[in-house]
Amino acid sequence: MQSTATVVVFGFYLLALAGIAYYGWLRTHNISDYVLGGRSLSPFAAAMSSGASNMSAWLMLSVPALVYFSSTEAFLIAGGLLLGQYVSILVVAPRLRVYSERLNDSQTLPIFFANRTGRTGRDGALLRGICSLILLVFMLLYVASGLVAGGELFMNMFDVSLSTAVIMGALVIGAYTLIGGFLAISWTDVLQALMMLMILIVLPLIILSTSAPDPQQQAGSVDFPPLLDTSVGWILVISSLAWGLGYIGLPHSVMRYKAIRSVKGIPFFRRTLISWSILVFIGSLSLGLAARAWYVPAEGASGEDLTLQMLGQFFNPWVAGLALAAIMAAVMSTADSQLLLASVSISEDLIAPLRPDWDSDRRLWIGRITVLLIMGFSLSLALQGGNTILSLVSYAWAGLGAAFGPVMLFALYWRKFNYIGAIAGVSVGGVSTILLQNFPPIEGLYELLPAFALSALAIWLCGRFAPQDQAAEEVFDRLEAEPLWAESPAADTQTTLKN
Repeated sequence: MQSTATVVVFGFYLLALAGIAYYGWLRTHNISDYVLGGRSLSPFAAAMSSGASNMSAWLMLSVPALVYFSSTEAFLIAGGLLLGQYVSILVVAPRLRVYSERLNDSQTLPIFFANRTGRTGRDGALLRGICSLILLVFMLLYVASGLVAGGELFMNMFDVSLSTAVIMGALVIGAYTLIGGFLAISWTDVLQALMMLMILIVLPLIILSTSAPDPQQQAGSVDFPPLLDTSVGWILVISSLAWGLGYIGLPHSVMRYKAIRSVKGIPFFRRTLISWSILVFIGSLSLGLAARAWYVPAEGASGEDLTLQMLGQFFNPWVAGLALAAIMAAVMSTADSQLLLASVSISEDLIAPLRPDWDSDRRLWIGRITVLLIMGFSLSLALQGGNTILSLVSYAWAGLGAAFGPVMLFALYWRKFNYIGAIAGVSVGGVSTILLQNFPPIEGLYELLPAFALSALAIWLCGRFAPQDQAAEEVFDRLEAEPLWAESPAADTQTTLKN
């Protein structure tokens, strides 16, 4: 149980979030505001929002635990993620920002893929429906990881059972997403990203500047590997680096690309986000290494309570409350983005093609109701127990990356990308991730890598050997005919391609 001071500071943070959510409610008038905030984010806000929603609780809780036990694997994953993020922004962000607006202001990825292949309305319903179902399956896992992380935090604060703590976290995250929508999420993500940076830089420095305890009190029972273990096999190396592939099509990440005010702000967005990411990874890795002299995990424990234990040990109650708020910020920043994406995908990609007569306001309310349903399913997964935060994130990251990454690249760059290929790519990527995760052909191989390759192969085969898709090729030609970097801000730009 944390002290009264810690709880008070944490409570004030939640009240601040409630105020921002209410303001977001007042600014959310239609489905476009709810999904992309009217494409009005500044490059800085978009960068901070992207960073906070991508990194989330696994950076604050899971990465320090991973580097505590296996530093080499943690360093490789961090390197793969930084490289993948840089490539994604460089290759995907400019074209997606411009093309998604030109293609009838495509709000979601499934709508963008359908419009890119020349299928609008019910013509693209099959593709949009498959995308929505794949997204929903893996988003449930992602949201569940956030609920587990929130449960760990509330359990540490209020000395309640894990199940009670998970339910408390679900109520906070669900209510916030339900009310605020994309604008509130993005605004608070800026605050959350800065708080994450603060705690991950300050805490390791304090630990390292403190004299280590007597060796008999240190974590001597843990057999730590070397700082850089050169004996690791090639499977671990490529599996760790393959995490970066997830950034190519990760829905909650690329959503921020589309929400940037103008394509001309993307270079500043890239520099800001990469700089922030490097700093938080250095802090997270340093925290796990610095804690080796102080933290003793319970027998058989994952170590994901390491950060919470270090906060209580090295910070006074008031600062600890602020730091715990930073962790809750990390949890919420991703969970709310997942909830928003999944709920909007249901309302816009499953229901909208079937009921085109329903207006934007009705679809907005369907999206909000869907938040509650998704939260219920994710809560049931989180309450089952037996899963760590990192294991749930790893599975969801692989599924989303393999299902949408190859489709994204081919949609943006290949003229022969077609409707059949889009369906095949999303389906093969999602289904193969599930099969490879449950029946791995090579022990230890991260399923994202082979699933990504299989999805890309399926798209290429369909484009190479399927009958010519003239509608999709004409759309690509029209997109390529206009200058990319001459696109004006969203406030002044109207759709230039009507399919």
